[in-house]
Amino acid sequence: MPTTVRSGVRFDGAVTWLVLCSATVAVLYSSQLLPFYDYYQWLFQGHVVSGLLFGTDASSLGLARTYSLDPVPVPNLAAPLGIAVLDVFLPIEAAGQLFVVLTVLAFAISFGYLVRTLQGRATPIEFLGFLWAPGFYLYKGYLSFMVGLALVFVLVAVLHRAVGTPDGPGRGRLVQLGLLGVGLYLTHLVAWGIGGLAVLLHALVLARTGRGRRALFLLGTVLPGVLLAAWYVGAERGGDGVVLYSSWFDKAISLTETLQLFLRLDPFPAVWPLFWLNLGLAVAFTALVLFQLDRRALRAAVEGRPVLWLAGLLAGIALVLPISMINGLIKPDERFVMPALLLAVAALPYRAVRARLTVVTGLLVVGVLGLHAVEYVDVGRRIARVDAATDAAVPAGSPLLYLTVPSRHGCEDTPGVTVGVPTLKWFGVDHAIETGQEKVNVDETSIVRAREPMTGGMTVLARSPAEVPGAVLPSAADHPYVQAVACPADLAGVEQVLAPAYTPVAEGDGYAILRRTW
Repeated sequence: MPTTVRSGVRFDGAVTWLVLCSATVAVLYSSQLLPFYDYYQWLFQGHVVSGLLFGTDASSLGLARTYSLDPVPVPNLAAPLGIAVLDVFLPIEAAGQLFVVLTVLAFAISFGYLVRTLQGRATPIEFLGFLWAPGFYLYKGYLSFMVGLALVFVLVAVLHRAVGTPDGPGRGRLVQLGLLGVGLYLTHLVAWGIGGLAVLLHALVLARTGRGRRALFLLGTVLPGVLLAAWYVGAERGGDGVVLYSSWFDKAISLTETLQLFLRLDPFPAVWPLFWLNLGLAVAFTALVLFQLDRRALRAAVEGRPVLWLAGLLAGIALVLPISMINGLIKPDERFVMPALLLAVAALPYRAVRARLTVVTGLLVVGVLGLHAVEYVDVGRRIARVDAATDAAVPAGSPLLYLTVPSRHGCEDTPGVTVGVPTLKWFGVDHAIETGQEKVNVDETSIVRAREPMTGGMTVLARSPAEVPGAVLPSAADHPYVQAVACPADLAGVEQVLAPAYTPVAEGDGYAILRRTW
């Protein structure tokens, strides 16, 4: 609705929200083949969950022979369960794409709700979630975590309102917070941990202000999630253990890559000069925040807003956490960096500004979304060519070893430092879905479990060039076809080390398909 800022200038925030939401939807539907790292694994897991829970298609019986659903409260359910529910009404590809759209919108809108709640009025800052929603976490395909962050933003907003009342949270608010906590746990473990820290800090505020009884009640809202976590840990069947960072450089990359709005989509060349684009957007984002910052109110905000304490705590955790991987969760520290930044930005005090700054903010967001659209269309076309080559060269149902070779610095020389992801690591799973294959060595990070060690079907691997012979050749008898996705130099190396066991039958931009020769 129209909102009046203290300068007396009126602007229609609803129109801006409508434009940015519409632009976001248009961008995410600009290509049918989305270039996100983990996305196609979640698509397959959603397909499996839908088949086992709802019997959505003829493959359900075969899926039941291959997979089971873990009968414990797994804290990573948002993506597989959300896609599964949508798959009841839509084809699996359409269900996955719609889930991505809903996830990105939920992230941006909930951030805006948090900003509006903390500021008590409309500000251009509330639109900045649209800058970050299609960023690092979406590139990586961390869909469950993004849903979890959306719930974190809502939880923090509810906590702010509850603690701000003289009597503290009432019964209805406590029930709401308890339900949000359970939802957070089931959505993603790290997001639940962030929510738990938020509850703890707001309980401390209640205790410091003489509302200790309400503080205890507030802490009690965390207990259902704690019980679910205890159940899960007690039933967990081992794990991959803990891997520490091997160098300070890798740790530094982990702390900074999360804050890049655009990443390399290896093995395809970048559409834009990414270093300069990310640098320019970082400067623009910082300028928008600093220009509106009310420095006179900064000290009071730091002392009185526990959201800022939470942001500092998350930043500290990200800085000191030495773990590179724990039980399949890659780089847990990077899950704290962006929440720390966005919570701080949401909670800082701001001056009233003229309406034209809202227009400037909206134009910046639309411009960034437009750049993403061009990128998605370009890379989507390249992925489509890989898909068509796979369909033509690999007979339907034939076991396929899908191999990606990540590049640390990208396939081409670019100025400055850039980071990227092996975009197509899980894209081969789309071929398995299209051809009705039931066996894929999915990462067991959610509710889906393989009934027995996977043989045949599709095997997905990501290996360095030196690891390729040892990873591929021992299983050659089970895989008549290998599809390699890598930079051109690495592709040539793969073909060389796999010869004469495999010979190329199709090659193209960033890929090669090889057939076993015996």
